[in-house]
Amino acid sequence: MDNGLIVNILVESMSEDHVTIIKKLSKPKRDEELAAELNVKETIVRTLLNDLHARSLVEYERIKDKRTGWYTYLWKRRSDKIEEYISNYLHDKLNDLYRKLDEEKNGTFRCSCSRVSLEKAMDTNFICPECNEPYVNLDNSDEISKIETEIARINNFLKSI
Repeated sequence: MDNGLIVNILVESMSEDHVTIIKKLSKPKRDEELAAELNVKETIVRTLLNDLHARSLVEYERIKDKRTGWYTYLWKRRSDKIEEYISNYLHDKLNDLYRKLDEEKNGTFRCSCSRVSLEKAMDTNFICPECNEPYVNLDNSDEISKIETEIARINNFLKSI
């Protein structure tokens, strides 16, 4: 959890509050302990823990208090699942970037009110149905370059994990 890039990816995919909870679980803790440490309501901590549990990043052990009959939950970080979660998140992001790159490479057209694909421009005979202006071919080489750079950056990171 010390790698800044991993933390940034977790924050991007969830929130800083989720990452704070993950960091606090360097050793197993009860939700009440976490709430006290973070000075927030227990319900907020439980919501964050349940979000993390749904992503398999934390697990819990249910313990019954024999005196009161109440259950408490001891939460543990699943460090083994963090790498898998990040890998899956980045693969999903790559798929979106490849789709966007394909759209950009297949031609982009613009009028004064919108930006459309070649296919949509052809469907309307290169005239915008909203503003009645002709679509003109847009130079999107900068956008294509940005997408390709991001794809390369993510692929390099995936190779390192």
